[in-house]
Amino acid sequence: MRGVWQDLKFGARTLGKDRGFVITAILALGLGIGSTTVIFSVIDNVLLEPFPYPDGQRLVGVEIHDSSSTDQYGRQFFSQPEFLDYQQQNHVFDRSIGVRQSRVLWTGPGAPESFLAALVTGNTFDFLGVKPLLGRYATPDDAKPGAPPVFVMSYKLWRKRFSSDPSIVGKNFTLDDTTRTLIGVMPKRFAWWGVDLWIPT
Repeated sequence: MRGVWQDLKFGARTLGKDRGFVITAILALGLGIGSTTVIFSVIDNVLLEPFPYPDGQRLVGVEIHDSSSTDQYGRQFFSQPEFLDYQQQNHVFDRSIGVRQSRVLWTGPGAPESFLAALVTGNTFDFLGVKPLLGRYATPDDAKPGAPPVFVMSYKLWRKRFSSDPSIVGKNFTLDDTTRTLIGVMPKRFAWWGVDLWIPT
């Protein structure tokens, strides 16, 4: 045991004399662990727990490139009239959905808070084919003019802000001064568009 202790002290003294080697070793170790974590995440998401959408290999994203835009890469997203026109004239894809990311202000009990939301077409959840963990998802009827305002919540926000309370489904909340009913909570692996809320529009 004494020999092991002496070896450890000798190793520590040696490393202390060559700090460049120590820093290089730490960086190499960090890069190794980081790259291994990334590779495992890819394998986990692609092979072990694949994309949660049925027929995910058939999903494609469509962008518009507007060369008249002052942006370096051109305008990449449809305006709402352009998208509606595209939907009507589309003869290539089976179905299409639209989404626009936005910040919404959540007010009510406690301090106001800003959340990232996706304003989605009413057929979005039916298109993606992922069942909600609680309640129901939004349908085309929820996006019709005059329909009661509703929204769907992410699993992450449900856990963080509401401690996984199932009783919040069906309750009303104020988003951007509009009272909306929470109709569903999506499962953990559903993180489409990386937002906290989905609002049919």
